[in-house]
Amino acid sequence: MKKVALILLVLSLLSPHLFAQKVGLVLSGGGASGMAHVGVLKALEENGIAVDYIVGTSVGAFIGGLYASGYSPNEIEQIVISDEFRNAANGIIQEEYKFFLKKSRDNAAMINWHFKLDSIFEVNIPTNFVNSSPVDFGLIAYFAAANAIANKNFDSLLIPFRCLSANISKRKQEVLSNGNLALAIRASMTYPFYVSPITINGDLMFDGGLYNNFPVDVMCEEFDVDYIIASNVSTKIPPPSEDNLLSQIRSMLIKDSDYKINCTKGIIINADVEDISTFDFYQNQEAINRGYEEASLLVDSIKNEIQVGNIDQLKARRDTFNQQKPLLYFGDIDYEGLHPRQAKYYEQNLDKLAEEFPYKNLEAAAMKALSDEKIKSILPKADWNEEKQNFDLFLKVKKEKPFKASFGGVISSKPFSTGFFELDYNRLNATGLKARGNIYFGNFYSSTEAGLRWDIPFDIPFYLESHFTINQFDYFNDRTAFIDNVNQSYIIANENYWESKIGLPVFNKGKVNFGASYFWQDYEYYQNSDFDRGDTSDLTKFEGYSTFAKYQLNSLNRKMYATKGTKLKLMMRYISGREKTYPGSTALLRDKAFERHDWLILQAKFEKYFLSKKRIRFGISAEGVYSDQPFMQNYTATVLMAPAYSPLPENRTLFQNQYRALSYVGGGLRAIYTYRDLLDFRAELHVFQPYETINSNELGQAQLGEEIVDRDLLGTFTAVYHSRLGPLAASLNYFGDAENELSFLVHFGYIIFNKRGFE
Repeated sequence: MKKVALILLVLSLLSPHLFAQKVGLVLSGGGASGMAHVGVLKALEENGIAVDYIVGTSVGAFIGGLYASGYSPNEIEQIVISDEFRNAANGIIQEEYKFFLKKSRDNAAMINWHFKLDSIFEVNIPTNFVNSSPVDFGLIAYFAAANAIANKNFDSLLIPFRCLSANISKRKQEVLSNGNLALAIRASMTYPFYVSPITINGDLMFDGGLYNNFPVDVMCEEFDVDYIIASNVSTKIPPPSEDNLLSQIRSMLIKDSDYKINCTKGIIINADVEDISTFDFYQNQEAINRGYEEASLLVDSIKNEIQVGNIDQLKARRDTFNQQKPLLYFGDIDYEGLHPRQAKYYEQNLDKLAEEFPYKNLEAAAMKALSDEKIKSILPKADWNEEKQNFDLFLKVKKEKPFKASFGGVISSKPFSTGFFELDYNRLNATGLKARGNIYFGNFYSSTEAGLRWDIPFDIPFYLESHFTINQFDYFNDRTAFIDNVNQSYIIANENYWESKIGLPVFNKGKVNFGASYFWQDYEYYQNSDFDRGDTSDLTKFEGYSTFAKYQLNSLNRKMYATKGTKLKLMMRYISGREKTYPGSTALLRDKAFERHDWLILQAKFEKYFLSKKRIRFGISAEGVYSDQPFMQNYTATVLMAPAYSPLPENRTLFQNQYRALSYVGGGLRAIYTYRDLLDFRAELHVFQPYETINSNELGQAQLGEEIVDRDLLGTFTAVYHSRLGPLAASLNYFGDAENELSFLVHFGYIIFNKRGFE
């Protein structure tokens, strides 16, 4: 009896381990709504429910892979609610990594189409909407160390794991159980046309949800489970619409799943996240909360079916697993698709220490390379090198297609609507070459520009650039779209200039330019509004050369209506030229003027935004100009040549002599309320303080007013929606000392023009 009693006692102690049910966790696909899976994990752990196996597809593969790799639910939550994660999911490179030297000058482009001269149209259709490289490098950071411990066997992770991908080459579902964990999860997350597809073992892979978005059957086939907990955030596919191309493609590609558990006991947790769209990563915290709430309601039902384990044992195993993870240090690098000289240049940015470098250096160097518009993507792969005790790195660099067509401009309620088109040719070999030509066309502004830029990747990289520009501004069209002003100014400003410069980097965010230009400027104008159809205008021609040195720093998040970052410009410019003025029929001064002028301009502009992670943000701007520009033959010609203060977008479309002076300071404050970085409400107030105003005497000649006496205000209240094409804005603008102080403006697109000759 004692022997039998002893056996029964031992069996009773071991029974939780011998007879405990094996629990499998299945995580569906569903895009941003899949963040509800994180809430499910939190609820399960808090209630002592441990899982033995994980199968996930698409976003479920990412969340499940993190959990299987030793991340706690709280750590996963912090990852997915971070700005870095949201930016990566939207293909946005972090501002601190962008290399300003490689950035092209802002223009009015809204749509960019990359192509090559191929007779087959299909090869030029874009395969991805966002840049996938930020995601690819992030996956290395999350999964490379765990994969090293598991030796590429997903059964040897903290929790045995499977993920699904759609093998397009073989037209079948692919269950990934070994290999490079980061690439496997990347394959499972490859949503068609959103991120670029990748190849694994020569086969093209797409999102696992295409063929199986609820992989309960895979759990039963791969693992011996007794009970399945399935978190489902996907729904049945709605029928395609004749007006919705995406719904048609989705219907053709995606196989509808059967959202049931048929192979064993189980429960389905259906979080209410239908209102969270596939790519709305601004609601990650909300999705997590809903997943947590729904799972918490079903915890008791789960506990009634399974033996609750000791969650402390899981946490102890997690700690032991994580302690074994090697640090992310890389040694050997192998490049594919990049010229050796370019590879050497980017490699020198890795700052190797003892023949290896940490992940943070890799990320910085890679994102710096992606700042080059000639590089489309970089797909990294990291494999553990047991002998060297670091990671071997493989970088597959994909060059952008050589031609780029850009379309854009602005549609406005005021008569400065302008179209824009640019064609670029880019080539990247040992050096980088870019040839471009653009055209702006409209009643108010028309321009054309052709340029060539040569990027040379020496130890200190630099570029040589030369361009020829023709600008015309017709201020005679300065009127509302519906009501003509009674007194209109007649000013047509034409300028042609050829400029060449060299550009050098100043750390990541800054650059310095040294250059020279030759210019031809023509100004046609009446000196007052009292002119008739038969009158002839005054004409001032100014021709000469200019040399300049310019320092620029720019980390603003947008080219118009920025809400984050800093911008700084310091410029010194020397101008020398010959004025030729021919008076018109209404001129008070009847003599022609032929005179040489030389002067110096010093300019400083600063713009900065604060509280970048808050909904309410503030910005400041300041500008100062010193110029010893001499007077031209008359007042109007002098004002036309003088520097202008234009902190508001509409300023750039108006000739406002109250904001022009030879020397001045200006500054402003901006208060911005932003919703999801998509909708902004901006209130701005700026002050313009000239050192001396430019006035007109009784003969129409320029003369200076008293020092630091007159000043003018300007401000705006603007609502801006930042669409993927460009800003849609409505603004009420105030211009002090103007005939019409209030101006209402609605526009869609970018109020950006080619650079003027003295900017």
